[in-house]
Amino acid sequence: MITENERDRRTAAWLIETYGAEAVAEAETRIAGARKPYPSNIAKVLGASLPEALKRTENAAARQKLAGLRRM
Repeated sequence: MITENERDRRTAAWLIETYGAEAVAEAETRIAGARKPYPSNIAKVLGASLPEALKRTENAAARQKLAGLRRM
């Protein structure tokens, strides 16, 4: 599974907690076409409806990311 950001990590953790590691790994093998194994694509294969809370980044994590971008 590809996790590139905090939202991906939260989504992956939720999928594993909700469906189990085996089901998530199996769903990853069923991704159709050239789609990559991002948590959102795995959720689609599982037929999962992601909670709204997963879409929001915590303030502290957002501030840390912005600070890193400013340093660049």
